[in-house]
Amino acid sequence: MIISTSQVAVITGAGGGLGRSLAIQLARKGCHLALVDINHPALEETQEKLAGNDIKVTLHQVDVGDIDDMHQLYAEVMEFHGRVNLLINNAGITLQKSFASHSLKDWQRVININLWGPLYGCRLFLDVLRKESQSHIVNLSSMAAFIGLPSQSSYCVTKSGVQALSECLYAELKKDGVGVTSVHPGAIKTDMIQATLADSDDLQKAQKNYELAQKVGLSADRAAQIILQAVEKNKARVRVGKDSWILDILRRLMPAALQKGMARMARTM
Repeated sequence: MIISTSQVAVITGAGGGLGRSLAIQLARKGCHLALVDINHPALEETQEKLAGNDIKVTLHQVDVGDIDDMHQLYAEVMEFHGRVNLLINNAGITLQKSFASHSLKDWQRVININLWGPLYGCRLFLDVLRKESQSHIVNLSSMAAFIGLPSQSSYCVTKSGVQALSECLYAELKKDGVGVTSVHPGAIKTDMIQATLADSDDLQKAQKNYELAQKVGLSADRAAQIILQAVEKNKARVRVGKDSWILDILRRLMPAALQKGMARMARTM
């Protein structure tokens, strides 16, 4: 898919971080935008950064894990924009908690946002994407889909599900001309960890992980650039960051050793 003017992109989690960077870069390409986030003031901040671009922008305060909210989102987007060329399912959360301390409510929360959110988006916008001569779906998975990370069970499970969903859709929708890309970022300099920091088992450890991501992670702008390049090249999968590449290679070359390493890491935690 060649991203160009007059196209319409829907971006969830557009209130900050990677979603905001994607919005800014798409605006520069002339894409009209439907920006989605549960935090409306954050959406307004993103909109302010788009000033000067000759595009139409709509803001949608939505819980992506709520089917009624997502139906309303679809109705609003179609009423205002009338079409969708690019769907980016970016919204997500992570809880740094052991499996034993994950409540069922925790699991419902993470599954609703990380897995049901992309699934709702793909299903509700599927028919309108099929009608376009050029259209694409971007689903944000993670390098956490490659291996079971300690204190990240809900995140790993949901991101593995997003990867599987993306691979199924890639196979099914290729004949319809709808591209699908599964994105696997490593550490990105965003505030995603910070958003749920207080829910962590070990607040001090979680804070250190956040600080490490800010130090060594890829910038959100660079990550967005890589993702949009993958869309234009119609890639089925893209690894974002050296850590994602390294983890994927290790998983392929020495899966048992890597799993044992994760167990040792869990013991030190």
